[in-house]
Amino acid sequence: MGVILDALHRLQEIERDLNRLRSKADTYRRKITQGQQLIDANQVAYEAHLESVRRCQVGIDSADLDIKTREDSMTKHRLALNATKTNKDYAAILTALNTEKADTSKFESRILELMAEKDELIEQSKVFEEENEKLEKRLAKREKDLKDFLEKTREDSEKLEKARADAASEIAPSALAAFERVAAKHEGEAMAEILRAGSRGDDHICEGCNMSVTLEVVNKLRSVDELVLCHTCGRILFQAHANASA
Repeated sequence: MGVILDALHRLQEIERDLNRLRSKADTYRRKITQGQQLIDANQVAYEAHLESVRRCQVGIDSADLDIKTREDSMTKHRLALNATKTNKDYAAILTALNTEKADTSKFESRILELMAEKDELIEQSKVFEEENEKLEKRLAKREKDLKDFLEKTREDSEKLEKARADAASEIAPSALAAFERVAAKHEGEAMAEILRAGSRGDDHICEGCNMSVTLEVVNKLRSVDELVLCHTCGRILFQAHANASA
């Protein structure tokens, strides 16, 4: 390799080590995000469950109000019975009173049903609370795992960041910009070695995408010290010293 590619290759090795640390940290962060999403989803389900409890209570209150209204009406009907003077009026009032009693009985039954449903829902609420407690503990552990990992690798990460900065300072701005552009596209893997393929060894492929590389490109890398990109994946191609001299 020429001076430019050799410097870029050194930078690539440092970048690869940094990416391993970043990737591990990102894995912890993804788990934290997933854990928070599970907590949020459980909370949404819990709130919907509590809304069912509230609806039961609204139904109970409404039925209770209907009962009180009918009890007031029945009191008036009883007074009217005592004051009525004809059998016809007496029969009409009695019919209305009995209807009120039947309606009251229905509302009382409805209240009992709603109270039973509410009690069951409240009991089920414990499931959501227990699940939330479990998820919170799991999330706390994941957050601690990330914190411990960052602390454990802090010194190595700082050394690698410094080494990367030093290596980057030795590379021309245009070549460094090209490297970083390709690295961003391929998760840090900006460079790919040209490998021999086939039994005769005349065919070559890009290590990054396993697509063929022309002999013209291979010869160009042997004769000039400049960036040559894979025509398929766009990675910066290089040949190891052993391959270049073969």
